Amino acid sequence: MGSDSPLIDISEDKLVEFETVVMEVPQYDTENPQMISQGPSICIFNKEDSQEVLASWLFAQYLLTNEVQIGYSQTEGYIPVTTKAQESEEYQDYLSRSGEDNDTYYSVKIDAAKLFLENIENTFTTAVFNGSTSLRSAAGQLIEDTVKSARRGETIDDDYFETLYSDVTSLYHLDQIEITEGEDSDGRKDLGPLPQTAVILLASLIVVWALILLYLVISWIRRHAAR
Repeated sequence: MGSDSPLIDISEDKLVEFETVVMEVPQYDTENPQMISQGPSICIFNKEDSQEVLASWLFAQYLLTNEVQIGYSQTEGYIPVTTKAQESEEYQDYLSRSGEDNDTYYSVKIDAAKLFLENIENTFTTAVFNGSTSLRSAAGQLIEDTVKSARRGETIDDDYFETLYSDVTSLYHLDQIEITEGEDSDGRKDLGPLPQTAVILLASLIVVWALILLYLVISWIRRHAAR
């Protein structure tokens, strides 16, 4: 984002330089700021082939390493999802070099990451439910239409909002969304208990990690006892 963005797709003859500043999302309650946290996710599905599931889990563990998390933050602008990576010397050095260039150390991208890190405790997530995408689009439409009307000098009162709400509800078919049988109030289905194979796999992973930790503790004790 910004006229100096490394991934800008505007031709040079059409580009108009402008200053980009990263700010918090406007708040209704400034004493208790809230910002939604969202982004790409990874899911591991239960398969008949337990080795395929295990390979997927190991790949997910690789994605959680500092090297991948910090590299992803540098290229995409998201912050690392692990505290270990966030607090690492390498990542802190990356944040401290904001503005050195418009590629790796692009200031807007790093400023956004810093702002997010400072407001992690003020973030929230929402569960996916039937019609959530339509509802999000409708919310954006309400804001966009209201801003356009304000700029045009139109009267914005209760009647305006009632009409706008009705139009947007109809446009995104929000009045046609129903909770189907087997779903709760959020539209989430009850999938029942985990399959036996999934329970066994999770239990095996817990045992493996416990043994690894036990080995590390014993090795540490032996090294210090030998001194």
